[in-house]
Amino acid sequence: MMWPMDLGRLRAIINDTALIDLATCRTELDHLRIARAALDTRELEVMRRLDEIADVQPSVFPDDELAKAAKTNLGKSAKVRKRKKACDDIPELADALANGDTTGERVDTFANATAGLKPEELEKVAEHGAAIAAAAAHSTERQYRELLERLVGRARGDDGLDTLARQRRATGFRWWTNQHDGMWQCAGKFDPVRGTELEGRIRNALEALFHGSAGSVPDDCPTDPHERHDHLAALALLALSEGKGTSGLPDVTVLIDEKTLVDGCRHEHSIVDTGLGRFALPIETIRRWACLGSINPVVVGADGVRLFLGRETRLANRAQRRALRVLYRTCALCDVPFEHTQAHHVSWYGFQQGLTDIDNLLPLCNRHHHLAHEGGWQLILEPDRTLTVIRPGGHITTHGPPTARAA
Repeated sequence: MMWPMDLGRLRAIINDTALIDLATCRTELDHLRIARAALDTRELEVMRRLDEIADVQPSVFPDDELAKAAKTNLGKSAKVRKRKKACDDIPELADALANGDTTGERVDTFANATAGLKPEELEKVAEHGAAIAAAAAHSTERQYRELLERLVGRARGDDGLDTLARQRRATGFRWWTNQHDGMWQCAGKFDPVRGTELEGRIRNALEALFHGSAGSVPDDCPTDPHERHDHLAALALLALSEGKGTSGLPDVTVLIDEKTLVDGCRHEHSIVDTGLGRFALPIETIRRWACLGSINPVVVGADGVRLFLGRETRLANRAQRRALRVLYRTCALCDVPFEHTQAHHVSWYGFQQGLTDIDNLLPLCNRHHHLAHEGGWQLILEPDRTLTVIRPGGHITTHGPPTARAA
């Protein structure tokens, strides 16, 4: 390979240059960036060669060789291996690193953003290799991450539903007593949907208990800002466990463009920001939340400038729920009582196409509301309220119209 600069000369420059002013400091930092990129590239070449040697000498363990040479552990080797794979997947990114135009950390960002993608999905992302390399070289960290998130979101054939299913299975919670101070402690991890909902409810409880007009902070609350926040959050969680401090709907704000929200699928210029980075929520999850009124959608107009803040007209009002109650005793698809259902928009409500119409509403239990959004079930409601359900795979069921009863 062609090294951007002779390392011996670069070492001399780094050691000998007098840092007399801002210009020389900037020059020195530029030299350091180039040197790091050159070393990162060389490290990838060494690992590639070690892999070739290991193919003919099974006793050689490339990751261990790298860890021992760097006087570190196998975690460092795993990071280098992921970086190598990223460069193999996006040759343009490898070239940018070799030329000193980007950094190993930017390559790592790509590796993390595409982790878990299927081969065919990764191929779709790789089609934008030139744009990825250019962003890695010239964009800010946030702009670079946003580009990767958009590309990954569009490449996912299921909009991340498989990932969400795995995350739901990985949800866990445990607790123990600290033997040093006797404090009861807990730790847990939740899928992004339920975790975001839980966080939103805690925020609601914090506002109701301590920040609202009737709120009051306990006298024994810590004065340190970080400790104070943690203390009040713990009290809010306790209040939730006692059924206090919340209306039941999580405080969640989502930035999303109008076309993505209405159409239910990503496009080239989709904007979907839930604050979760590469683990963006499926669009159908956001649409379900909007049905419930459990999020504050900040919707970017088609011109990319106008914003629509959450509108009450997207929600079923009291009179409409009464009308549905007359028609349905239960969920439209099972025996869950109507009182435990949610008003589902069969055809998605557009922010500029008029008011929520009773003819477009259907009572669904929590399970079937999930299936109608994240589960991929397609619902078709006829004027007489005959309901046709098309499930993934093409299985079709038809449910006759409900029998109206006196209110």
